[in-house]
Amino acid sequence: MILSDSLQSIDTSLFIVLNSFISCTILNYFFVAITDARFWIIPGTVAAVIYIAKDTKHAITVICLALITVGITDPVSSQIIKPLFDRPRPCHPDFLVTGAHILFGFKQSLSFPSSHATNMFAQAMLLTLFYPSRWPWFFSFAALIGFSRIYVGVHYPGDVLGGAVLGTCMGAVVYFVYSSGKRYLRKAPVTKQTEITL
Repeated sequence: MILSDSLQSIDTSLFIVLNSFISCTILNYFFVAITDARFWIIPGTVAAVIYIAKDTKHAITVICLALITVGITDPVSSQIIKPLFDRPRPCHPDFLVTGAHILFGFKQSLSFPSSHATNMFAQAMLLTLFYPSRWPWFFSFAALIGFSRIYVGVHYPGDVLGGAVLGTCMGAVVYFVYSSGKRYLRKAPVTKQTEITL
């Protein structure tokens, strides 16, 4: 990714502050745990089962749309946009940021945008459009996951911000397509076949 020296300097300085200056042992364990998607498989599955049991029809619709959303956002961010910007991670061994606090290993994959942030903010936006009163919970959780990517040293703040904007837009698009299709089906004329008895 081609950035001006000033923007790169600002992003790197902010990365150092968020990644290193506030680090401590308790936060290290906390953010390493929550940034790893494997830790959320069981809690997420349990939450989905409870949700389906309480409101089966609506829950299945929302969960299916959530799966469709991540099925779009993840490859778009990681396979299309990242190669276009070609930005190394701050934990890339050849472009390692001096003073970085690396907790999740060195990675040679690309950095912009953060796919975690893209996916989580897309889900937050999608869920907010279904449950508007709960938006602080959805976006707070997405922001926490986004921040964890900076804290463990795998993304710059600019990567997370870019992913947040991209994900929020894509989540809104998925909901718009769904709601537009739903309205169209409701307005579509129902044709009745008339049986003619000879």
